[in-house]
Amino acid sequence: MNYLKRKKINISSKLLSNTSKTMILLILLICGIGLITLYSASLHVNLSFFQKVIGKQVIWMMLGSIVALLLFFVQKKILYEQAYTFYWIGLVLIILPYFFGSSSTGTSRWLSFSGINFQPSELMKIIIVIAVAKYLANSELHSTNFRVFIVPVIITLIPTAIILKQPDLGTSMILIMAVFPMLFWAGTRLFHIFIFIAPVLSIITAFNFYTFFLWVVVLILVLYFSQEKIVLIILLFLLNLSLGFTTPIMWNNLHTYQQNRILTLLDVESDPQGAGYQVIQSQVAIGSGGLMGKGIGRGTQTHLKFLPEQHTDFIFSVVGEEGGFIAVLIVLSLYFLLILLCFQTAYKIKDKFSSLVIVGLTSVILFHIVINVAMTVGLMPVTGLPLPFLSYGGSFILTCFIIVGLILNLSIEKSRY
Repeated sequence: MNYLKRKKINISSKLLSNTSKTMILLILLICGIGLITLYSASLHVNLSFFQKVIGKQVIWMMLGSIVALLLFFVQKKILYEQAYTFYWIGLVLIILPYFFGSSSTGTSRWLSFSGINFQPSELMKIIIVIAVAKYLANSELHSTNFRVFIVPVIITLIPTAIILKQPDLGTSMILIMAVFPMLFWAGTRLFHIFIFIAPVLSIITAFNFYTFFLWVVVLILVLYFSQEKIVLIILLFLLNLSLGFTTPIMWNNLHTYQQNRILTLLDVESDPQGAGYQVIQSQVAIGSGGLMGKGIGRGTQTHLKFLPEQHTDFIFSVVGEEGGFIAVLIVLSLYFLLILLCFQTAYKIKDKFSSLVIVGLTSVILFHIVINVAMTVGLMPVTGLPLPFLSYGGSFILTCFIIVGLILNLSIEKSRY
């Protein structure tokens, strides 16, 4: 018996060596760049090391590493069988800030334990993926059936609505966006995914008559070639058309800061001292870095405090200013290799549940990267989404390491039961 156990451990070690070492190395390199950047951002702060953001980040990374290591040894059976239990626990956690959280800033996102703030919605990103993966992994489901599409959407929309009310638009976007790659991976019809995306596009394009007109033309063509029943086509068309007409009402229900962020995206110079300030300073910082950058600790936008949120949401701007185009290229290349490796791992895994979870968790990281980078250069509204393994933030860095631990765990081919 002991021999068989040792043999199983050796086999697992070999599989881990073949599939995960490169992934771990990439994450360590990204974390290293993040710590260097945080060191630079806190260079002139007159505090002890562990009171600075870099010191706090080191502590969170160490804690995250321990959690990732523990999760690596969790049996897949537990993740699969308790997926819906985790989901209900997650719902309770994201509701708790409304009753016990701090709302001094007009938000209800945080829980506080002995002076340590924690954001439960970060964990919901992982829990949603596991819950949806369990449903889609059911071998009795037919992937082309509409039910396979609608149930994961409902599972996702419930916590999304709660988090959107907090308000936290960025996290809500991640929850929804991470589900689409999982649905596609499970073999869901693209038309069913289009049905869900179409209303969002109808609302967004309705801000401009010409974009809305073009979208309606595209919508008609897609519905026509879908070869669905005429009743369904008419209902979908009327639904999307009506949503476009109700955009002004939805706009008036947005918070003022959310409206300003959208207006800034359309014209960043419309409010250079207000909503557009962060984006303008970020663009200046990245552009001023040139090819080689100004050097660590020499970024004027960073150290003269022109760039707000430089250690969290806009840390990519610091990389661009002090490391230049070379540093930006290195960071993006590391991210690309990490995402590519994760998707390749999901493709090779035979267990459907494990494969779907890896795809979902990888998508969470991917959309964080895309949205954050696009935000810092003015291609998307400021949403408050940090950059994985680089940005400072206890809840977020802990979430990133939990994702790492789960992916490494599920990348090993072993029985779910």
